Amino acid sequence: MIARLLYRSALLIAVATSALLLTNCEDPIEVPSQFEAPQLVIDAWLTDQPDQPQTIRLSETVPYFAGGTPPAVEGATVTVCRTGDDTCFDFVDAGDGNYVWTPAAGESIGRVGDTFTLRMEVDGDNYTSTTDLARTAQIDSIRVFFEPESIFTPAGFYSELFARDQPGRGDTYWIRSYRNDTLLNRPGEISLAFDATFDPGADLDGVYFIAPIRTSINRIDDDGLPIPYQPGDRIYVEVHSISRTAFDFLNIATEQIQNEGIFAVPIANAPGNVVNEATGETILGIFNVAAVASAARVVTE
Repeated sequence: MIARLLYRSALLIAVATSALLLTNCEDPIEVPSQFEAPQLVIDAWLTDQPDQPQTIRLSETVPYFAGGTPPAVEGATVTVCRTGDDTCFDFVDAGDGNYVWTPAAGESIGRVGDTFTLRMEVDGDNYTSTTDLARTAQIDSIRVFFEPESIFTPAGFYSELFARDQPGRGDTYWIRSYRNDTLLNRPGEISLAFDATFDPGADLDGVYFIAPIRTSINRIDDDGLPIPYQPGDRIYVEVHSISRTAFDFLNIATEQIQNEGIFAVPIANAPGNVVNEATGETILGIFNVAAVASAARVVTE
């Protein structure tokens, strides 16, 4: 899902540049684009959850209007090493661009405070990245409540997450919500928190997430309006710790995918953290290892 957001946000620049051709139909011009050649993309969102296989996906960008599934990158060598005890995990090529490490029973890739280094060899080029496994928030509960019909809200059951930010400034989180095991993955359903609020400008720390973040675990429709849960629905929420780079990446990617109308912001690429060792260039995508807190609740009448 994140890769798909990135493909569109990264190529918006090329689309905007090409639009210049339409401003003068009599004298077309050729404008070079940095996205003429496919770009390598990495999706490396790992977690500390024991017994869960960890997957890194490698693929390439496609032209904005081409559609279809981005081509997978196969035959790469992918390794993640945990510094301190020099433990390395080989991610095996499982096909279709997926590289998987399968833990032994009860095994986890690491714990809070560990530092990890990613190393990849792709078509003769070497790439690297380093990230820390940061702490996550503390989940108290998921509240379910009935909301009567209003102008913008259909009558029905809605949910609210009560999670407390860790004391100390600078924690960043990604709240991932599921309905009956289906991830809520519309761009408007991507929910991020900086400490207990949306960004570092607010002076809130060590308290419960503010109300808009608490209610971001509800589904929305194509118009951004809430969709009520039904009795029997299972609500499952995870709070992932993410690096500041990953936080900025997700913020920019979601802004770009929804970048339209009179309030559109200037086009920009989402910053990654995986570097080509030879050229120093940063490729598209993110390497992150998260601590995860989770909670579940079934909707009852």
